[in-house]
Amino acid sequence: MYRYNSSLDRLSIIITWCVFALSMVIFCTGYFAYLKSGKQISLLIGPGLAPVILIGLITAMYYLKPIAVTIGNNAITIDRKWYPVTIDFSDIKSIRIVEKEEMKGVIRTFGNGGLFGYTGSYYNKKMGSMRWYCTQRCNFIMIETSGNKIIITPDSPMDFMNDIKSVERLFVGNQKTAA
Repeated sequence: MYRYNSSLDRLSIIITWCVFALSMVIFCTGYFAYLKSGKQISLLIGPGLAPVILIGLITAMYYLKPIAVTIGNNAITIDRKWYPVTIDFSDIKSIRIVEKEEMKGVIRTFGNGGLFGYTGSYYNKKMGSMRWYCTQRCNFIMIETSGNKIIITPDSPMDFMNDIKSVERLFVGNQKTAA
């Protein structure tokens, strides 16, 4: 079993701290509006509802952020606090390092663009639709399955590729001997 950490890049760290700061400003604004008006309803509607939504989003993004990528005997697992993603070797068509030039023009179609990483659905003309489990804007590896293109960003992509090749040889060897 091989494990590769996925650490946040500088922009993602900055975005995360800015979201925290903005959340505090919105929370304080709602709280002081509540104190000034004396109405309990102001915490539930208007400025008071925004902190609840922000706290929910921040919590969800934190628990769904990729922590590491693990290569096991039969699968690759994208480790997260909630709902780790498992990709069986039998479902994988190809795995390759993606060059930065191929990622030019990527747009986020539905996902997170920097809060604890870059996750969700993305698209560009060269590669089409992709599912990102990334923490940085470099070290891209694409895992192509029959239905998806999954992008991950382990801290050491070359080591990941070398280890995946050695595990793949063992997996293919076991398949051939079993047949």
